[in-house]
Amino acid sequence: MRAAAALALVVLLAPQSSPVDTARADLQRRRDALIRAYDLEAERPRLDGYVRTITRAFRDPAILRQAPLDRLPFVAENRRDFLERASTLAATRLGVHLASQTVRFARLGTQTAGRAKLVGDRATVDVADRYRDDDEAILGILAHEFAHLVIEAPGSGASRAEADDEDLADATVVMAGLGPLLLRASYREGLSASGNKATWTVRRMGSLHPVAIAYLTLVQAELAGLDPASRRSLVGDWLEPAWSVRARRQFSPRRSPGASAST
Repeated sequence: MRAAAALALVVLLAPQSSPVDTARADLQRRRDALIRAYDLEAERPRLDGYVRTITRAFRDPAILRQAPLDRLPFVAENRRDFLERASTLAATRLGVHLASQTVRFARLGTQTAGRAKLVGDRATVDVADRYRDDDEAILGILAHEFAHLVIEAPGSGASRAEADDEDLADATVVMAGLGPLLLRASYREGLSASGNKATWTVRRMGSLHPVAIAYLTLVQAELAGLDPASRRSLVGDWLEPAWSVRARRQFSPRRSPGASAST
C-alpha cells in the first residue's frame, strides 16, 4: 500500500513535458527518421561521381575551393534588390560569366520553382513569385537554375541525362560553396506556440536529400581547406552519418590520407 502511494507521488511530482517540448521532440523524431531512411553508404559512389562530373563542368578548379557560405553576404533594400543581388551571387559562385541578366518574379506552375535561359552571355531568370519573401529559397532556386546552365554548357562533358539530373544540379550548387545555405533551404522546421498548444511544420524544397547535401558540403569544405571544427559546424543537425561516411572514405585502405578530397 505504501509502495503504491510512493509510486503515485513520484509520478505526480515528475516534470511534465510542455507542448513546446513535445513539438520539439516530434520534430527531432521526424528528422531522425528521414536520416535513417537515406542509405548514405550505398549512395556515396553516386555522390562521388557527381563531384567528378562537376569538377569537369566547372573547368576552373578555383570554383571548388571557394570558402563555403553559411549566411547571405549582403543586405538588400527591397525585394527587387535582393533578387538581383542573389542572382549575381549565384552566377559568380558558379562561374557563370554574364554581360547582362534579367531577373524577375513570375507566375510559374506549382511544379516549377524557377527557370533560366542563356543566349550568348545574356541570361533571363524567373523565380516563382510564391517565393517572393523567402530569401534562402530564392538563392537556392537561382543557384539551381545557374547550375543547370553550367552542366548544359558546351564542353562541360556532361551527358544529356546528366543535364536533366535535378540531384546533379543541386550537387553543383553545393560544390560551388553554397551547401550550408542550400541545406537550410532544403529542410526547414517551424514551431509556434499559443497558450497550451504548440504546432510544428516542416518545409522541404529541392531535389537532393539533406543527408547528401551534408556529405557534399563536407567534401567541398575539405577542398576549400577548412579545418575539421569549421567543417562540422557547416552541417548542423545533419552531421551524422555524413561525417562518419566521409571519414571512412578518406582513410579507406584503397586511398592514402593525403589523396585528393574530390571523390
